[in-house]
Amino acid sequence: MLRRSQNPFFFASRIQALVLMAGCALAPLAAENVPVPEAAKLLLILANSAGSEGRVACKELDMVIQLKKQDISVDAKANVAWAFTPEQTRFYAGQGKLVVCSSRKLFTEGGAIAFERIGGRLTIFVNQTNLAKSALALPESFLRMAVKV
Repeated sequence: MLRRSQNPFFFASRIQALVLMAGCALAPLAAENVPVPEAAKLLLILANSAGSEGRVACKELDMVIQLKKQDISVDAKANVAWAFTPEQTRFYAGQGKLVVCSSRKLFTEGGAIAFERIGGRLTIFVNQTNLAKSALALPESFLRMAVKV
C-alpha cells in the first residue's frame, strides 16, 4: 500500500485544488462587459462631452438599436465611434475618431475608452495615447474618474 506522499494522484489533486482556489479568488476581479443598454447611456454622455452632440458612429446592430432608443443619431461622420471588434476599432481609429470599446483589450487596435465592470463596479478605462490621436478633448471631470492606462 502506498503512503499518501507516494501516491501520484495525491499531489495532482492538491494542485487542482490550488488552481481552483486561485481561480475563485480572481473571479471577482475579472472584467465583465457592460450591458448594451447601459453602454448606450454612457456613450451618449461621452459623445456630448466630446462635442459630438448625440451622434455616434456604430456598426454593431445591438448598439445601433439601443442608440436609436436613446434618440442618439447613428452617423458615420460623428467624431465618436463605438467598436465591438478589432476590425471596427482599427477602422474608426484610422479615421481619427474617438473610439469607445466594449473591452480594453481593443486598446491595442486603437481604442481610446472602454467601459467594463470589475467586481460588479463600473470602471471606465482611458488609453491616453489613443485619446490624443483622436484630437478630441474630454472634460477634466471625466478624466479624473477614469482609470488611465
